[in-house]
Amino acid sequence: IGNIPDFKSIRFVRMFLTGFEDTAVLRFGKLELIRNQWRKLDYEIDTTGQYKVLPAADPVTTDVLAVNLEENDQRIPIKYTIPPGIERQQQLSNNNVQLFLNEQSLSLKLCDLEQNKARGVFKNFNLDLRQYGRMQMFVHAESVKTATDLSDGDIDAVVRIGTDAISNYYEVKIPLKMTPWGAIDTSVIWPEVNNLDFDLSRLTDLKIARDKSGTSNSAYYSEIIDGKTFGMIGNPSLGEVRVMLLAVQNERPQNVCTEVWFNELRLSKLDEKGGWAATGRVDMTLADLGNISLSGTAKSPGFGTLDQKVNERSREDFRQFDISTNLDLGKLLPSRAAIQIPVYASISKTTRTPEYDPYALDLTLKQVLNNNPKDRWDSIRNNAVDVMTIKTINFTNVKKNRVGNKRPKIWDISNLDFNFSHTSTVSHTPLVETEEIRRTRGALAYNFAPQPKKVEPFKQLIKSKSKWFSLVRDFNFNLAPSQLSFKGDVFRQFGALRPRNVDGGPYQIPETYDKYFTFDRYYIMHWDLTQSLTLDFNATNNARIDEPAGRIDTKVKKDSVRKNFFDGGRNTRYHQEAT
Repeated sequence: IGNIPDFKSIRFVRMFLTGFEDTAVLRFGKLELIRNQWRKLDYEIDTTGQYKVLPAADPVTTDVLAVNLEENDQRIPIKYTIPPGIERQQQLSNNNVQLFLNEQSLSLKLCDLEQNKARGVFKNFNLDLRQYGRMQMFVHAESVKTATDLSDGDIDAVVRIGTDAISNYYEVKIPLKMTPWGAIDTSVIWPEVNNLDFDLSRLTDLKIARDKSGTSNSAYYSEIIDGKTFGMIGNPSLGEVRVMLLAVQNERPQNVCTEVWFNELRLSKLDEKGGWAATGRVDMTLADLGNISLSGTAKSPGFGTLDQKVNERSREDFRQFDISTNLDLGKLLPSRAAIQIPVYASISKTTRTPEYDPYALDLTLKQVLNNNPKDRWDSIRNNAVDVMTIKTINFTNVKKNRVGNKRPKIWDISNLDFNFSHTSTVSHTPLVETEEIRRTRGALAYNFAPQPKKVEPFKQLIKSKSKWFSLVRDFNFNLAPSQLSFKGDVFRQFGALRPRNVDGGPYQIPETYDKYFTFDRYYIMHWDLTQSLTLDFNATNNARIDEPAGRIDTKVKKDSVRKNFFDGGRNTRYHQEAT
């Protein structure tokens, strides 16, 4: 081994052969790096739900191997054969010749395994099995020491799937039939009674039975069905399979030495039930008053596009509707009033009803409702549904327009314009009991910008056009500013969030608040003092309206906010600039 710390950065590989006594012709095949994705579980495999680390000097010898057709077809004492009904895959070579790929199984070889003890291997997954109906796998078991050392039922195959392999899993335990030494018949090497073959609905039925029995989630619950033991602990879900465990457990008093093969783990009976979707939109024009738009969308569970796989299809009942309108309410007033009142208003509601219960995850919402009293149906359905409602109303640039050709006056009401907007969002989800966000903004602006009137007092007195008198003759000034502007902008946001106390009883988690109230003022003055001399003044005053904690739902709190507002708030920044 050269001077390298680890195998994280391998830049090249050099291979050489030595010790030849004669000329040799070598043909190299494909060089590949392989690894075992199944790793030994370093914890006790029991039903306590506790993580117990195996001792460093484990008395049980555990070997994780692979047996395959090309290398083990002459294996002793039992040759390797392809399980019944399985065909070898073929691959097209470079010269268009069909080549059979190698077929292999995972081999778990154990020795000195004590009674009621188990050892196994696990593999990490990220699978959603809810759309599958059946799980199958071939299992072979044989004795290692002598042909008659083990009898049928002395060992069990243990299969666990779930969030983890210790405290949140479904388990299937199969008593194994031993294959006699020298067997050559495929059905004897892979006995049908050893097969893992069951409907996945048995696992969800087991969860329902456990919940009805009142057994705690932290306790192991099991039932024997057709000679196999189905058990569970915690709250596993077929929708979130993160690990699979394959293990062997000793059922006899004496220690055992055995080798077990696991092959062709597969899922079948895909749920291909389809769904439907619809969308619609209606637009109406109300003469010159404005328009109204209505739209709606619906989508049922099982709906998907043509290029989507079954697992990518919708698993919720989706409903959405929107109503919006744009109106100019000034049209309802006499035209001589010259008032514009643009209004935008909308309401949108989105409802998502999941096909599966968001807490049980692999039980449908209908199953959960049917297994609870009817007086709880409304609360269960309300907790499972994701609802969001958004309401908006805007008044933009509300003002009285100037009519005629009269010179603008500083006191004209047409110098004022008003803006207002309010948005309210209310929602709840399976994890959030209530979430409320309200944003309100109001602004009042004043803008006076008359046509500048230049005064030249000496122009008529000095008739001479001599350049010596131009400085006095062309002297000019403006008596009034060219622009006076003021804007007061008030913005208030209130947010309240209450997380849902899932399975925590009637206790409500306290709300958390996100709110602020600001009052900003902007001042602008532009004055052309002379034709070539101008004065610009800009000032910004930012203030915060302090509010009591929590909701403003008492008279004392409301009076406090009202007083702070009319006092102009607490100044946080003032900036002015004159040029």
